[in-house]
Amino acid sequence: MEKSRSLDITAISAEGLRIGSRSIKKNVFMTVRTDSQNYQSTNVDHNSGSYPTWNEKLQLPLPPNARSIAVEVLCKTVTGLKTVGSVNIPISDITEDYLPASRLHFLSYRLRDPDGQPNGIVNLKIRMVGPDYVHQRTPPLLARQKCSDGIAIGIPVPYGYRV
Repeated sequence: MEKSRSLDITAISAEGLRIGSRSIKKNVFMTVRTDSQNYQSTNVDHNSGSYPTWNEKLQLPLPPNARSIAVEVLCKTVTGLKTVGSVNIPISDITEDYLPASRLHFLSYRLRDPDGQPNGIVNLKIRMVGPDYVHQRTPPLLARQKCSDGIAIGIPVPYGYRV
């Protein structure tokens, strides 16, 4: 049975947000989703407008089949909620081969508005909690490279791999 993993995500801030051609004045928050049933939101930043800061820690379970984390920045307006921008963060950005997944990752991503246009940047800190699969992998297949004297054989080994 696979042990469960979760993510500690700190929503730090966002930069350069707009709705259409206008700067945002207030009432911005972020939602982070690992699947359709697991999501959390930050509190609303009532004053920072286009440059909101949250510094809020969100904890979400990470389903074994998750391929990405959905991040969405929204604004409360008089007419309702407006999506400012969103991004899907690949899980591989956290569980990369060369660093332990439990290491704290500082990440920034370009947001896209509902029309697919660039609309600001979101800043996050993410740490995976639970089993760290980097240390449990078997070594990759032998890598062969041509060199001037023939074939060189090497074994690439991920950082932290233990035999």
